[in-house]
Amino acid sequence: MVKKQTPQNTTSHLLLRITRVHFLYILIYMLSIVIFDAWNLLSSEAVTQRWTLAVVLLIVNTIIWYLCKVKFKNQVVYKILLVTLIVFDIIFAAINVYLQRGMASKSVMLFVMPLLSAAIVRSRSLLLATASFSAAAYSLATVRYFYDNYGQGLRVELYGEIFFYSVLFFVVAGMLQISFRSAPD
Repeated sequence: MVKKQTPQNTTSHLLLRITRVHFLYILIYMLSIVIFDAWNLLSSEAVTQRWTLAVVLLIVNTIIWYLCKVKFKNQVVYKILLVTLIVFDIIFAAINVYLQRGMASKSVMLFVMPLLSAAIVRSRSLLLATASFSAAAYSLATVRYFYDNYGQGLRVELYGEIFFYSVLFFVVAGMLQISFRSAPD
């Protein structure tokens, strides 16, 4: 039995909704920069780095949002746009982890956004690829920070954090798979 695609479950419609939520995500991120800057919790260099990241993600998200409004006949275009957004989300999260002291960073939470975006389209392979890429990007960011700022932690702590969060990305991906498998269509 072939499942008929309605506008509510096409990749284009889902991606359009994902980009709308991303606008809120980027706004909250920018608002946090303003708040931290107002309280002098960030250096001027950190403020400019974070604003640059936010603006780049905003530009990418806006372009993808606009392209979702264009009615392409081939759904593959929308899948490529979704993968592009996921890749930029992962890069965004990894750079934030690096800028916020590597393994001591609270920005690990930002890796949830690409995992959720991948889960929304109910693609197991995309979700596992996103978890793998997230683990690789997190590992790279923390190891680079550790060796660029040697002496700010122990190697056993570094590799323990990498292991913990990398496995956690796959656990979250597994939980998301369960949720979309058991959800009624």
